[in-house]
Amino acid sequence: MAEARAKITLKKILFATDFEALANQAMPFAVALANRYHAKLYAVHVIPRAAYAYGHPELMERVLKEVYDYADCELSQIAGSLRQRGCPCEALLADGDPGEVITALAETHEADLIVVGTTSRGGVGKVLLGSVAEQVIREALCPVLTVGSHVETDASVSIQTVLCAIDFSLESLRAAHFAFSFAQEYRAHITLLHVMEEDSGNAANPAKWQAQEQLHDLVPSDVDLPFPPQLMVTNGRPGECILGVARDLSADIIAIGVRGAGAFANTASHFGSIAHKVLSGAQCPVLSAGAPRRQNIVQHKRRA
Repeated sequence: MAEARAKITLKKILFATDFEALANQAMPFAVALANRYHAKLYAVHVIPRAAYAYGHPELMERVLKEVYDYADCELSQIAGSLRQRGCPCEALLADGDPGEVITALAETHEADLIVVGTTSRGGVGKVLLGSVAEQVIREALCPVLTVGSHVETDASVSIQTVLCAIDFSLESLRAAHFAFSFAQEYRAHITLLHVMEEDSGNAANPAKWQAQEQLHDLVPSDVDLPFPPQLMVTNGRPGECILGVARDLSADIIAIGVRGAGAFANTASHFGSIAHKVLSGAQCPVLSAGAPRRQNIVQHKRRA
């Protein structure tokens, strides 16, 4: 069994919003986690300068002021409403490249988790201006919780079932650490799933037994779980298998590891196109964990 690791603590959660419907759908999950862990919530909106680059110069100042005033008002309403409900919240308004700024703000404020909304139409991240969610997932130092258009779980309901997809990469092992911590915190069931893309034949195949043993070794030696972890090794297309098992288990959250650069490229690498498929089709939130990336510095405007 794996050595015991410290239980995760979520002290700061960053929620990125573009004020659209799917971002609003993601917000209750950010709030529920903030309340559960007594964390401070940051509500972030980034104004993309590129969207106004081709406007008439004499109109730019007025247009940008109107955009800022609107965003400032929307963020203030979000933060004020949450504070009235007892959830500490700070509004952060910035401009620039949304993916870079969100990632940098998370690093600057030492966020333990980023929460974003995604849509399946055209892949990941359309609701946050194209590839924004993808970029955040790929580059963020902390895990990212995505809430897609197919999500059916209720944020107000406690997590009861955690599914963690394992390919034995460092990224998926990091995801497993968070999965075990969630299972411990919420007193939930946890399933570790390894999908073998090649046909390994019957259950007595040595490769399957080896994978089963590897999953067993991932369970921390003294983790306080209410139920024994379920260990699953199966064959098939990984993305489809992960989504299928999640549906069968009525999973409340899926944890996966994602590579850094090229994490969503259509390649044969595990959790390349696989992560894209899972995040696009999941009926529950997906927690993505990657390897630490570069540090960023960003200037931004704060709004209380």
